[in-house]
Amino acid sequence: MSVVAKYLNELPSGGGFVYRGQSDESWGLTSTYYRRFNLNKSINKQRQPSQKQFQDYHETLINDAKSYHYHKEELSNLELLLELQHYGAATGLVDFSRDFLVALWFACDSNKDKDGGVFVLNSSDIDKFTQPKDDKSIFSECDKLQFINSNFKSNNRIFAQKGVFVFGNKTIDNAKKIKILKKQKKLILQELSAIFSIDEKSLFQDIYGFSMVNNVKHPIYEKTAEEYLLEGNQNYHKGEFKKAIEAYKKAIDIKPDEEAYYNMGLAYTMLNEKVNFEEVIKAYKKAIEINPDKDEAYYNMGGVYTVLNKFEKAIKAYKEAIKINPNKYGAYNNMGLAYTGLGKFKKAIEAYEKAIEIEPNNYDAYYTMGLSYTKLSRFKEAVEVCKKAIEIEPDKNEAYNNMGFAYAGLDKFEEAIEAYEKAIEINPDNYETYNNMGGAYVGLSEFEKAIEAFKKAIEIEPDKNEAYNNMGLAYAGLSEFEKAIEAFKKAIEIKPDDGGAYYTMGLSYTELSRFKEALEAFKKAMDLNPVVIKDSKQQKWHALETWINNLPDTDKKQQYLHTLKRLKDE
Repeated sequence: MSVVAKYLNELPSGGGFVYRGQSDESWGLTSTYYRRFNLNKSINKQRQPSQKQFQDYHETLINDAKSYHYHKEELSNLELLLELQHYGAATGLVDFSRDFLVALWFACDSNKDKDGGVFVLNSSDIDKFTQPKDDKSIFSECDKLQFINSNFKSNNRIFAQKGVFVFGNKTIDNAKKIKILKKQKKLILQELSAIFSIDEKSLFQDIYGFSMVNNVKHPIYEKTAEEYLLEGNQNYHKGEFKKAIEAYKKAIDIKPDEEAYYNMGLAYTMLNEKVNFEEVIKAYKKAIEINPDKDEAYYNMGGVYTVLNKFEKAIKAYKEAIKINPNKYGAYNNMGLAYTGLGKFKKAIEAYEKAIEIEPNNYDAYYTMGLSYTKLSRFKEAVEVCKKAIEIEPDKNEAYNNMGFAYAGLDKFEEAIEAYEKAIEINPDNYETYNNMGGAYVGLSEFEKAIEAFKKAIEIEPDKNEAYNNMGLAYAGLSEFEKAIEAFKKAIEIKPDDGGAYYTMGLSYTELSRFKEALEAFKKAMDLNPVVIKDSKQQKWHALETWINNLPDTDKKQQYLHTLKRLKDE
């Protein structure tokens, strides 16, 4: 949480508050006139002016100011008094703001070696004040505290500061005070500028204010590394990641800092356009170079390497993160995914087990461990860990889907279908679940239901070819070979290099005695992927062989015989 946010949390609940910031909390809520009246007097000799002294002072001040022909237009007494106040004249006005952050800025802007204070008046306090009846009554009723809340849009500075005023020859003694620690003043000003755009430039929006900001007492302003870091963080949280990166770079140019490098790495990964992973890794490495114990940088770098399929490097990064923080179960989780990417499923399971040892209620570890068990055809164990994942997160469909797949691996197709139905209940729009459920129905030889499931999968993801392939097999199971061929053709249209689709289409052509088309499909299958013919020895090629032998002795016949031989030999 930022320092400013902590002070915001101290504010009383409700609305209608006004605030005054003072850079020295020991000062009372007194006007500049009161301080001028008691100038050069010791504290024990300071006194309250009489009503006549107060009234005479302000009437003389206004009349003298008017003699200078201030402004071309005629200002009311109140308008002129407000102008004089903001140009530095001592008046009986006490400035407040409707914005706590503006008051906070004034509490921090000077007296760096003193604790500041923000004074708060609530609506019930303000209700006790009077409202000026007219321009003349302001001075005649100066024995009362008057609350002045006019339309100040004509005065840029008052408008920018959301100013309101209390006027009168009385002490304001019912305000609550929030103490602002001197050691936090600099950081508060940085946050107000970087996060809320509150600074001298925004608060003093007139030529006098501009001149004051640029006088000889003010050093030529250059943002600090800390301010650029805050600016970067603010842009990051607003989703403006390019701006965040630029701010982090400026912070780093001034002062190389692990946080700036680390946050810049995060910002690079969030860019909507193609992510420059080299820059991300470079940023994380720089953060680690400055702080070798920054486990989060190793952890995130492992994630980037995983995305790039550089699994060995990912594993190395996760191991470094674990070395720094042995209880970082997320690193074990992700290391398991990296081992999975290498096909090292046993190693992956070991990593998931370690993650679970640290965090027993770890859904992701149980779920992904189930996937690894499935890859190893250890279906019983896959079912058990999927059940555990479901126990932890019963409203996630992925574990049900994987459990269904594991049940199918055990030829428990009815249990598989129950699991898929539960997954669909949670997420009705999951392609994989319908496709897998169709496979389970095929296992039960319930081909019509299988086809319905495959159609639903295709409806969800029409550009994936697996469901078309599987639907072709289901149609073949019903001996509807024409429909099977149409499904296989659609699968090939989506994925032209699918040798399996050509092979199963060839089988359907064979069943229809369309031997020429069958041989062409088989040849294409073998050219693309000879492995798909591995079960062809179980096929009965008599009808196909008889058809070829009955052909005239031509070059084409020899080509067909060569294809048939390949079918038998593969």
